[in-house]
Amino acid sequence: MKLALVSDANSDNGMAAIDCVLKACGVDMPRVAYIASEPDPERCYYRATQAIYRQIGADLSLYVELESGFDESAVTFMFNFDAIHLSGGDTFRFLKWLQKRNLLTALQTYLGDGGALIGVSAGAMIMTPSIESAWLCGDNNDVKLQDLSAMSLVPFQFVPHVDSDIKDGGTLIDALSDRYRAVESSFVIREQIDEIYLCPDDAGIAVVDD
Repeated sequence: MKLALVSDANSDNGMAAIDCVLKACGVDMPRVAYIASEPDPERCYYRATQAIYRQIGADLSLYVELESGFDESAVTFMFNFDAIHLSGGDTFRFLKWLQKRNLLTALQTYLGDGGALIGVSAGAMIMTPSIESAWLCGDNNDVKLQDLSAMSLVPFQFVPHVDSDIKDGGTLIDALSDRYRAVESSFVIREQIDEIYLCPDDAGIAVVDD
Protein backbone atom coordinates (compact mmCIF):
# COMPACT_ATOMS: atom_id res chain seq x y z
CA MET A 1 0.00 0.00 0.00
CA LYS A 2 1.27 3.45 -0.93
CA LEU A 3 -0.72 6.41 0.41
CA ALA A 4 -0.09 10.06 1.25
CA LEU A 5 -2.60 12.16 3.18
CA VAL A 6 -1.65 15.82 3.42
CA SER A 7 -3.24 19.17 4.24
CA ASP A 8 -1.18 21.32 1.88
CA ALA A 9 0.88 19.79 -0.92
CA ASN A 10 2.96 22.96 -1.17
CA SER A 11 4.29 22.75 2.40
CA ASP A 12 7.68 21.21 3.16
CA ASN A 13 6.29 18.25 5.06
CA GLY A 14 3.40 17.84 2.66
CA MET A 15 5.90 17.47 -0.19
CA ALA A 16 8.03 15.15 1.95
CA ALA A 17 5.07 12.80 2.49
CA ILE A 18 4.28 12.80 -1.23
CA ASP A 19 7.94 12.25 -2.11
CA CYS A 20 8.13 9.30 0.31
CA VAL A 21 5.21 7.61 -1.42
CA LEU A 22 6.48 8.34 -4.93
CA LYS A 23 9.91 6.93 -4.09
CA ALA A 24 8.16 3.70 -3.11
CA CYS A 25 6.90 3.45 -6.70
CA GLY A 26 10.45 2.45 -7.65
CA VAL A 27 10.76 4.50 -10.86
CA ASP A 28 13.04 7.43 -11.69
CA MET A 29 10.26 9.83 -12.70
CA PRO A 30 6.84 8.65 -11.55
CA ARG A 31 3.90 9.49 -13.79
CA VAL A 32 1.02 11.03 -11.88
CA ALA A 33 -2.61 11.55 -12.89
CA TYR A 34 -4.76 14.27 -11.31
CA ILE A 35 -8.46 13.95 -10.41
CA ALA A 36 -10.07 17.37 -9.99
CA SER A 37 -12.49 17.72 -7.09
CA GLU A 38 -14.54 20.08 -9.26
CA PRO A 39 -14.12 21.64 -12.73
CA ASP A 40 -10.96 23.70 -13.17
CA PRO A 41 -11.55 25.20 -16.64
CA GLU A 42 -8.47 27.42 -16.57
CA ARG A 43 -6.41 24.59 -15.05
CA CYS A 44 -5.17 26.99 -12.35
CA TYR A 45 -5.04 24.40 -9.56
CA TYR A 46 -3.82 21.71 -11.93
CA ARG A 47 -0.87 23.80 -13.14
CA ALA A 48 0.03 24.80 -9.58
CA THR A 49 0.05 21.12 -8.63
CA GLN A 50 2.17 20.28 -11.68
CA ALA A 51 4.80 22.71 -10.38
CA ILE A 52 4.85 20.97 -7.00
CA TYR A 53 5.40 17.58 -8.60
CA ARG A 54 8.17 18.95 -10.81
CA GLN A 55 10.01 20.01 -7.63
CA ILE A 56 9.73 16.44 -6.37
CA GLY A 57 10.89 14.97 -9.69
CA ALA A 58 7.58 13.54 -10.86
CA ASP A 59 5.54 14.12 -14.01
CA LEU A 60 1.93 15.18 -13.40
CA SER A 61 0.57 14.99 -16.93
CA LEU A 62 -3.07 13.85 -16.97
CA TYR A 63 -6.08 15.91 -15.85
CA VAL A 64 -9.29 14.01 -15.09
CA GLU A 65 -12.60 15.80 -14.51
CA LEU A 66 -15.66 14.09 -13.09
CA GLU A 67 -18.46 16.46 -14.03
CA SER A 68 -19.34 18.05 -17.40
CA GLY A 69 -15.85 17.45 -18.78
CA PHE A 70 -15.82 13.75 -17.88
CA ASP A 71 -13.90 11.56 -20.34
CA GLU A 72 -14.13 7.81 -19.86
CA SER A 73 -10.99 7.22 -21.93
CA ALA A 74 -8.99 9.51 -19.63
CA VAL A 75 -10.15 7.49 -16.63
CA THR A 76 -9.09 4.25 -18.29
CA PHE A 77 -5.70 5.75 -19.16
CA MET A 78 -5.30 7.09 -15.60
CA PHE A 79 -5.01 3.62 -14.13
CA ASN A 80 -1.79 3.06 -16.11
CA PHE A 81 -0.03 5.81 -14.14
CA ASP A 82 2.26 5.21 -11.16
CA ALA A 83 0.23 7.46 -8.86
CA ILE A 84 -3.10 9.28 -8.77
CA HIS A 85 -3.52 12.65 -7.06
CA LEU A 86 -6.90 13.39 -5.45
CA SER A 87 -7.15 17.16 -5.26
CA GLY A 88 -8.44 19.44 -2.55
CA GLY A 89 -11.72 21.32 -2.72
CA ASP A 90 -15.32 20.69 -1.70
CA THR A 91 -15.21 17.27 -0.04
CA PHE A 92 -18.93 16.56 -0.34
CA ARG A 93 -19.04 17.50 -4.02
CA PHE A 94 -15.90 15.48 -4.76
CA LEU A 95 -17.22 12.34 -3.07
CA LYS A 96 -20.60 12.70 -4.77
CA TRP A 97 -19.02 12.63 -8.22
CA LEU A 98 -16.57 9.84 -7.38
CA GLN A 99 -19.60 7.81 -6.31
CA LYS A 100 -21.55 8.79 -9.41
CA ARG A 101 -18.69 7.73 -11.70
CA ASN A 102 -18.26 4.46 -9.76
CA LEU A 103 -14.62 5.26 -9.07
CA LEU A 104 -14.29 4.42 -5.37
CA THR A 105 -13.99 0.67 -5.92
CA ALA A 106 -11.83 1.21 -9.00
CA LEU A 107 -9.40 3.32 -6.97
CA GLN A 108 -9.30 0.71 -4.22
CA THR A 109 -8.47 -1.93 -6.83
CA TYR A 110 -5.78 0.30 -8.34
CA LEU A 111 -4.19 0.68 -4.91
CA GLY A 112 -4.34 -3.06 -4.30
CA ASP A 113 -2.65 -3.66 -7.66
CA GLY A 114 0.34 -1.55 -6.62
CA GLY A 115 -0.66 1.99 -7.55
CA ALA A 116 -0.11 4.95 -5.24
CA LEU A 117 -2.79 7.38 -4.08
CA ILE A 118 -2.03 10.91 -2.91
CA GLY A 119 -4.83 12.87 -1.27
CA VAL A 120 -4.71 16.56 -0.43
CA SER A 121 -7.26 17.98 2.02
CA ALA A 122 -10.59 16.82 0.54
CA GLY A 123 -8.76 14.09 -1.37
CA ALA A 124 -7.19 12.84 1.86
CA MET A 125 -10.52 12.75 3.69
CA ILE A 126 -11.94 10.62 0.89
CA MET A 127 -9.33 7.96 1.69
CA THR A 128 -10.83 7.48 5.17
CA PRO A 129 -13.95 5.50 6.16
CA SER A 130 -16.20 8.58 5.89
CA ILE A 131 -15.98 12.31 5.22
CA GLU A 132 -17.71 13.36 8.45
CA SER A 133 -14.62 15.36 9.41
CA ALA A 134 -15.16 17.70 6.43
CA TRP A 135 -17.53 19.77 8.57
CA LEU A 136 -14.61 20.67 10.81
CA CYS A 137 -12.85 22.26 7.82
CA GLY A 138 -15.81 24.48 7.00
CA ASP A 139 -17.25 22.35 4.19
CA ASN A 140 -21.02 22.30 3.81
CA ASN A 141 -23.05 19.54 2.25
CA ASP A 142 -24.56 21.78 -0.42
CA VAL A 143 -24.87 18.83 -2.82
CA LYS A 144 -27.07 17.02 -0.27
CA LEU A 145 -24.93 13.89 -0.34
CA GLN A 146 -26.74 11.10 1.51
CA ASP A 147 -23.94 8.53 1.79
CA LEU A 148 -20.82 9.90 3.47
CA SER A 149 -18.97 6.58 3.26
CA ALA A 150 -15.61 6.88 1.54
CA MET A 151 -12.78 4.49 0.60
CA SER A 152 -11.72 3.13 4.02
CA LEU A 153 -8.08 2.88 3.00
CA VAL A 154 -7.04 3.86 6.52
CA PRO A 155 -8.85 3.15 9.83
CA PHE A 156 -9.04 6.76 11.01
CA GLN A 157 -10.58 10.10 10.14
CA PHE A 158 -8.44 12.95 8.88
CA VAL A 159 -8.87 16.64 9.70
CA PRO A 160 -6.70 18.95 7.54
CA HIS A 161 -5.81 22.61 8.09
CA VAL A 162 -5.70 22.33 11.87
CA ASP A 163 -4.04 25.23 13.69
CA SER A 164 -0.48 24.06 14.39
CA ASP A 165 -0.58 25.78 17.79
CA ILE A 166 -3.50 23.72 19.04
CA LYS A 167 -2.63 21.98 22.29
CA ASP A 168 -5.80 19.96 22.85
CA GLY A 169 -7.71 18.33 20.04
CA GLY A 170 -10.58 17.47 22.35
CA THR A 171 -12.67 20.44 21.27
CA LEU A 172 -12.45 19.45 17.62
CA ILE A 173 -13.20 15.84 18.40
CA ASP A 174 -16.21 16.85 20.51
CA ALA A 175 -17.45 18.97 17.62
CA LEU A 176 -17.20 16.01 15.28
CA SER A 177 -19.05 13.79 17.75
CA ASP A 178 -21.81 16.39 18.12
CA ARG A 179 -22.16 16.63 14.35
CA TYR A 180 -22.24 12.86 14.07
CA ARG A 181 -25.12 12.66 16.53
CA ALA A 182 -26.95 15.48 14.75
CA VAL A 183 -26.86 13.81 11.33
CA GLU A 184 -26.94 10.17 12.42
CA SER A 185 -30.64 9.75 11.68
CA SER A 186 -30.55 11.32 8.21
CA PHE A 187 -27.28 10.13 6.67
CA VAL A 188 -25.84 6.74 5.89
CA ILE A 189 -22.59 6.66 7.87
CA ARG A 190 -20.59 3.48 8.09
CA GLU A 191 -19.48 3.73 11.72
CA GLN A 192 -18.15 6.17 14.26
CA ILE A 193 -14.37 6.23 14.12
CA ASP A 194 -12.30 6.12 17.30
CA GLU A 195 -9.12 7.64 15.85
CA ILE A 196 -8.98 11.14 14.38
CA TYR A 197 -5.74 12.55 12.99
CA LEU A 198 -5.47 16.35 13.25
CA CYS A 199 -3.14 17.57 10.51
CA PRO A 200 -1.71 21.12 10.30
CA ASP A 201 -0.87 22.49 6.86
CA ASP A 202 2.84 21.73 7.26
CA ALA A 203 2.27 18.07 8.04
CA GLY A 204 1.40 14.88 6.25
CA ILE A 205 0.99 11.15 6.64
CA ALA A 206 2.75 8.63 4.42
CA VAL A 207 1.68 4.99 4.50
CA VAL A 208 4.02 2.59 2.72
CA ASP A 209 3.94 -1.15 3.25
CA ASP A 210 4.12 -4.39 1.33
